[in-house]
Amino acid sequence: MASITINTNLASLTAQRNLSAATTGMNTAMERLTTGFRINSGKDDAAGSAVSCLMEAQISGYDVAVSNASMGLSLLDTAEGVLGIVGDYLQRIRDLTEQAANGTYGTSSMKAIKTEVQQRMEEINRLCTVIDFNGIQLLDGTSTAATSKNGINIQVSNNSGKNNIINLKYTIFESATITALFMTGNAHSAQYGNKNGVNQEWYKRSDGQDTSALESRVTGKETTSEDNRNYAYTSDKGYQATNSIDYDWKDNREPAVNMNCITAICDAVYTDDATAREFLSFVDDAIENVSNRTALIGAYMNRVESAVDAISVQKENIVSANSSIKDADVATESSNYIKYQILQQSTATLLSTANQTPSIALNLI
Repeated sequence: MASITINTNLASLTAQRNLSAATTGMNTAMERLTTGFRINSGKDDAAGSAVSCLMEAQISGYDVAVSNASMGLSLLDTAEGVLGIVGDYLQRIRDLTEQAANGTYGTSSMKAIKTEVQQRMEEINRLCTVIDFNGIQLLDGTSTAATSKNGINIQVSNNSGKNNIINLKYTIFESATITALFMTGNAHSAQYGNKNGVNQEWYKRSDGQDTSALESRVTGKETTSEDNRNYAYTSDKGYQATNSIDYDWKDNREPAVNMNCITAICDAVYTDDATAREFLSFVDDAIENVSNRTALIGAYMNRVESAVDAISVQKENIVSANSSIKDADVATESSNYIKYQILQQSTATLLSTANQTPSIALNLI
């Protein structure tokens, strides 16, 4: 049998407790509806909050990886664009050299050919020297990527380890200047007689091809070709590359008297049809060098783009998993909000009634 008491109102206490629970539930539902998150603090779901935090770190890492890959693609685009120009220039140089290899051109015509070839060679050197990407020299051979032969690493994942990078081979970033293409980096140019890293006997071949005319023109010595042709361009001294008043763009306007400067190469090659004909193979090697780099760049671009696609799929899956843990179900929270709102209102009404219960005791006095 329930007692009628004044000091203790159990019905009121019960109503107060339920009113507090309904208000808390309504506030929680309101918070989740306004933020869109089921987990807004650790107390909402401690384990879920920890897992979600790690997933969000991964998601952010994937965003950076996509940015890294995009930067890598931009770098490759830049290098490919300049190599395309270099390739076009080399093709024009080859056309002019093939023209010069025809014995129908006189001295003035050969001079005109030499002038255009020299200007195109100097422009190739200028482009390779000035082109850079974010401070990285791409085609003059001075970058760490080229000198260390380590290439450039593109971070395409948010984890450590070699499986999370794409290494761009150093050969892409080796020098594409005229000296490098025709001498230092030419696989068929005999690599001996080096001075300061430059092949001083570039006119000799390691593939057995006869270059007697070029050798005679550069050294000033009489030579005999494999088919018994005699070449003798000077008789009293060896070949002097240029007069001291002539300069090359790459020589930083210092007197150019070495046989590897552009002026010296052009003076040696565009003398007559024999030297021009022998030089064709050197131009072909240079074109092949640029072509191989361009092909390699294209392959890397496809690989990096594939990595971006893979990153996007991984990110999508992680975002979906994180959403299932952290995001609020709007339908459920709306129902909870209405439920707790009704409970709050009904409990408040009943609390008012419960507070009036002790007044019944006045009727008994």
